[in-house]
Amino acid sequence: MTGNSLHVLRSVFPRRVLRPSLYRTIVSDVAVPESNKSRSRKAKVVPPSNSTTEPIISKDILEYFQTTRDMDASVLKLFPASILRKSSLNTERFYVANRATANQIADVITQDLPPNRLLVEVNPGPGLLTEQILQRNVQNLRLYETDASFEAQLRALDIPKDALRIADFNGLWRLSYLDGFDNGRRVLNLLDGITNRKWQDEINFRLFSVIGSVKFLRYLMNSITHQNEFYSLGRYEMFLVMSPLLYSHIASTKDAGYKLYRGSTIVFQLYYEHEFLGKVPRKHFLPWCTAGGTRKIRTLHQKLIEDGSEEWYLVRITPRKNLYEHLLPDNLGLFASFVTQHYISRRNRIIPSLEHWIPHCGARLILNANYTQKKSTKQAAKGESQMLKSLPLSSNDYMDNMNIYTEFGELTPTQVLTLFNEFINWPEFHQSPFLQTAESQKVKQRLLRNLDDEDGGEESIDLAADVSKSVKKKSE
Repeated sequence: MTGNSLHVLRSVFPRRVLRPSLYRTIVSDVAVPESNKSRSRKAKVVPPSNSTTEPIISKDILEYFQTTRDMDASVLKLFPASILRKSSLNTERFYVANRATANQIADVITQDLPPNRLLVEVNPGPGLLTEQILQRNVQNLRLYETDASFEAQLRALDIPKDALRIADFNGLWRLSYLDGFDNGRRVLNLLDGITNRKWQDEINFRLFSVIGSVKFLRYLMNSITHQNEFYSLGRYEMFLVMSPLLYSHIASTKDAGYKLYRGSTIVFQLYYEHEFLGKVPRKHFLPWCTAGGTRKIRTLHQKLIEDGSEEWYLVRITPRKNLYEHLLPDNLGLFASFVTQHYISRRNRIIPSLEHWIPHCGARLILNANYTQKKSTKQAAKGESQMLKSLPLSSNDYMDNMNIYTEFGELTPTQVLTLFNEFINWPEFHQSPFLQTAESQKVKQRLLRNLDDEDGGEESIDLAADVSKSVKKKSE
């Protein structure tokens, strides 16, 4: 290849677009002029790396399993090479890699389990925990495994024929997102075979999983808000292993600070009951995570990241049976919109924000005796940054001394619920722009599902335009 050809390629494609091996080939084929020999000496051609020299098992993982007490290095032979290398913090699937820990977890998740209740294990891997569960005579078992390479090992455990499903259960949020574009049935197909029940019925099934991000929990909250998909299965028990940082996102109080106590924390604590059960060694789960790419997270939550490198938390989570006694099903979407809009910043002041929707409503809060009088009882979690166990749900929890400077970040979840129920019961609420704004958000979500639908697409677009005009008119 001539120098002119290389010049043309450089002008059309930047160097980062060309593959390194192809670029080196192009450079080597070009005759370097005598005047540029000094410059060419500085540019050394780097030979391509030999992937076969990379270790199959990370050195520190191998050393830990060989030298640490109660660890069995032979367990590593049960995992593929991709799991034995360190992964990024974005990993969403983890596997139990210690038999003693598997035994302890099996004791917890099978305790008081009714014989007919379904037990779901997510990402069993080679089946260390599954083997312990089967030894406890669990009759109704279902396994969801993401990696098909584990199928042969799981089948060898003599599990029921239809118990194993190769699917990414922790990635339900991803499947739901895809279903929204093409009206697919990915989520429903994955959940096929699990009995549907009403919310007020008894617990439908029990689930165990190790989660690495809040996306799975957010999907569960959205399913309750929109009353679809996972919500149709009724109430369930979840025994989840998670990092201290992730636990702080769902169990924090208003004293934890604005980085941890967010709108999703409030919604979660109102929808679910949670209980801290104990700690498990982080290194007993594969894959391990690298420190690369965590600079920003380490800066914001350094202590929690450091704690999470040694021990993770085992948490029991159950949807609240009495949720509808305090928050009607028809108001779930309005409540989620209320929290989302007002907790964009915890520093948002309550009265000015609400007067944006209903002018001059602040006097009702300031003069309300429920907000001005002092309470004799105090919450048990006051002064603590995390709750080991959720508090009872209440819609009559008024904040003390409400004034024009009070911020949303000062409210507890039950105080947010109390404020919301009062807000939607004001006479002007049904003519306020808030209702139209919440409806427009529903339309936008419905548009994503109907853009490919020839019958409903134009109708949805017209409806979205009408709502937008109505909101704009009322705001003016």
